Amino acid sequence: MFPAPAFAASGAPTALDAAGQMRALPMDAGPDGFAWRRVAEGLQFRVGGLTKSLLFYGHGLVRVTAHLGEACTTQPSLVVVARARPVAIDVDDAKDRLTLSALGLRVSVDKRSGALAFSGADGRLLLRERDTAPTELKRVDIDGSPTYRLAQTFTLTPDESLYGLGQYNEPYMDYRGREVLMVQTNIGIVVPFMVSTRRWGLLWDVYSKMSFSDGPQGASFRAESAPAGADYYVVAGADMDGVMAGYRTLTGAAPMFPKAAFGLYMSKERYQTQQQLLEVVRRFRAEHIPLDTIVQDWQYWGGEKDGPNGPEWDGQWSGMVWDRERYPDPAAMTRELHTKLHTQLMVSIWPSIGNDTALARELDAKQLRFEPLHWISKKARIYDAFSPEGRRIYFKHVKRGLLDVGVDALWMDGTEVEVGGAAHDPGEVEADIKRLGRNALGDFTRYLNVYSLVTTRGVYEGQRAAGPGGKRALTLTRSAWAGQQRYAALPWSGDTTASWAVLRQQIAGGLNVGMAGLPYWSQDTGGFFVNYAGGERNPAWRELYARWNQFGIFNPVYRIHGTNVEREPYLFKTLDPEVYGSLLGAARLRYQLLPYLYSLAWRSTQEGYIMMRGLAMDFPDQPALRKLDDTYMFGPAFLVQPITRPIFHPELPPPATVPPTQLRTPDGQAGLVLEYFEGMAFEKPASRTVDTVIDHRWPDPPLGSIPPGLASLNNFSARWTGTLTASESGEHEIGVEGDDGFRLWLDDQLVVDDWAVGGARFNSHRLALREGQVLKLRIDYFQAGGGRVLRLAWRTPGQLRTLAAQPKPDPRQATLLPASSDWFDFWTGERHAGGRSVERSYALDEFPLFVRAGAIVPLGPVVEYAGQSPDAPWEIRIYPGADGRFTLYEDDGETYRYERGERATTTLRWDDARRTLHVDARQGHYPGLLTRRTLNVRLMAVPGQAEQARTVDYQGKAVELRFAP
Repeated sequence: MFPAPAFAASGAPTALDAAGQMRALPMDAGPDGFAWRRVAEGLQFRVGGLTKSLLFYGHGLVRVTAHLGEACTTQPSLVVVARARPVAIDVDDAKDRLTLSALGLRVSVDKRSGALAFSGADGRLLLRERDTAPTELKRVDIDGSPTYRLAQTFTLTPDESLYGLGQYNEPYMDYRGREVLMVQTNIGIVVPFMVSTRRWGLLWDVYSKMSFSDGPQGASFRAESAPAGADYYVVAGADMDGVMAGYRTLTGAAPMFPKAAFGLYMSKERYQTQQQLLEVVRRFRAEHIPLDTIVQDWQYWGGEKDGPNGPEWDGQWSGMVWDRERYPDPAAMTRELHTKLHTQLMVSIWPSIGNDTALARELDAKQLRFEPLHWISKKARIYDAFSPEGRRIYFKHVKRGLLDVGVDALWMDGTEVEVGGAAHDPGEVEADIKRLGRNALGDFTRYLNVYSLVTTRGVYEGQRAAGPGGKRALTLTRSAWAGQQRYAALPWSGDTTASWAVLRQQIAGGLNVGMAGLPYWSQDTGGFFVNYAGGERNPAWRELYARWNQFGIFNPVYRIHGTNVEREPYLFKTLDPEVYGSLLGAARLRYQLLPYLYSLAWRSTQEGYIMMRGLAMDFPDQPALRKLDDTYMFGPAFLVQPITRPIFHPELPPPATVPPTQLRTPDGQAGLVLEYFEGMAFEKPASRTVDTVIDHRWPDPPLGSIPPGLASLNNFSARWTGTLTASESGEHEIGVEGDDGFRLWLDDQLVVDDWAVGGARFNSHRLALREGQVLKLRIDYFQAGGGRVLRLAWRTPGQLRTLAAQPKPDPRQATLLPASSDWFDFWTGERHAGGRSVERSYALDEFPLFVRAGAIVPLGPVVEYAGQSPDAPWEIRIYPGADGRFTLYEDDGETYRYERGERATTTLRWDDARRTLHVDARQGHYPGLLTRRTLNVRLMAVPGQAEQARTVDYQGKAVELRFAP
């Protein structure tokens, strides 16, 4: 059959109502029951009770909706800011199939099932729905609102890999053959955008609990509440960056962050006074350690009511008011930070608001707080960020209490949104959020995952009201959603626990956040919870911290944060000089990279680029690279492989649980006497039993559910008593693994005292025993919230001898180099052919870092803050072996004037065959532009050719530099 003539948009009805929802238009059914109609934005058809629409939003961008005759919502999208547009399409109406072509896409419709297949303009298949029952919808009623339950299934090709969707604390990136539960948590980030190595992306505009699974029956998305029915966007691109650019076209560009945002953020839980915070920054400056932002975490707040021990934290929670005693003059503090110490201030705020605050009273007057209490407070409740009025009131107090005294950036904690204490468990988080009831837009089943998007919208729009010349916004948030990048909000990965395994997971997770379309991401360098005995005095954690910091400098945003240990770099100067050298060297390298980083930030804003890139972004057709989850590109130049295992301080395998044969109760029974108490200080006896195996992961077996007499598995204490018998003679290591506080007595001597809230860790005592020697034993334990672990463990003399005889870790690290080019070792300058693995040992201040042949890398001076020495020379490194190109970007670094053209770019082009660097004429101008700069150009050495160097006084006019052959 010949193609039907192109249908122009003029005269065709629109399929969109005022809210952007699809409305079903009348159509005449054919003899096969299939009916279709041209609409201004694309095409609509009906088959088997389903009404489906195909609407075009731009080149390579098509929206698919499907419902049972009508959408169950009148709300416009919270995510997509682009609008469908009238388009001319070619339609081929064949017997069994309808095919339409427009804007670089070809979509085929199976008339029997309504299944869609998407191809590029060249006919190459991108993505297709399953042939039978691709869209499964069921009408349901949730909390009085009609909606659909949805399952949408696709058939994938065997040779493609899938990435994105956010961060789920797994050591893998590729979702082929995987299943993902998409519920926000403290340490989980949900972003419903997926990309394929076949150069397509899929964005779901659904906000409820979802899941993705890939198996023999296909790749399926399921949603608990999808009021519009199926509603997804296919994004096609010539390459992976084209797919990312399409996502930003749909959901909005990421505005530029301040230049200082790309320096170091120093943070802890928490600086407790104005004086302490200032002293930390003064020490950084005295030690000449780079720093751009100091962070004030929670509980700086105060208010009208003071208790006997200071402010009543519950009632003043996140009221945007400083405690007068501990922070007597926050405006003076920020002035000193800005003018004397050249440092920015970020401050933590929460969506939970204490009852005894002016903010709470103003919100309550409009009924804009939810009823359930926040877990950490008896007097704090979550505000309704779905309400424009709620956002306006919230921002008014943020501005008055924080921004107006000089705070530079906001840290919005708990935005998943956290209500209860079990913030790591998706099921409990889901239940907590649903208990909030209804918000200004509807029920929380429908809007489960999207709180972070709406609350960051409020603070961004409030700050942007200052106009195009205003100060740039930046918000750090513990959660994210599609489109959040347009509100200058970046997620971090939440309250992680320090371990080598978690470091490995952070790499994969951060890369998948980027490949879900969000250009900026961060994490707590060193792990938030540090459950190493001795904290910073433990050499095993210090090695982990040094390696984690090397990963941190190759994050889009570089932050050090956490609890349990001290981690300001200067503290290690005498404690561990080798670690100090590693921390300092890494921070200085980060600051040298500022010209490179800031230029990539502009690409993120202008082009939809991401700087932290899974290898599939640049090498999608090299299958050997697709499952490398610990190696990535950072911009176009650097291949980064953080070291994710101990080399100098190997970690021991966990000690064995003490067997029940070695334990006796005071009256001679096997095991120990176990007593439970309500309260964390043994306040009220609850129950008593004999415990044979001292290994508990409440509420898992062997205890099953909540122990007898306890109201819950939070805020209880327990005591074990009896005796322990040595199984052999020699030195024993005896200890306790616990989450929260524990103590161990042996023969009435306190040998382990770790009485503090914290994650699971092992703390022990060594002593020599004779075979058969009996020791009196007692364990005390308290549980606050979160993880619940208690285990009595030991290493016998034989086990200790076995450990001592184990070989030391292999210090060599292997790196697989992509086959597309040659690569230079950044530290040694050695050149390696791509497509093979290279291996060598790395000292604590080095790690696998390679530069692609053809890369042009601009480096600035070693500075202590981003704005220091603005007129210093820049070093331009050229890594020969291929042609290269890099565009330098400059603006004032602080305002939005770049949006009205006040910016400048300079393109550098390397012609490898002619060994010539072209420095093009500068494009653009802004007030304060440095009109001339010294460029020290280094052509890196290759075998048979020594390094060459040239110096240029660049004044904005085109320059050509030729190097000797």
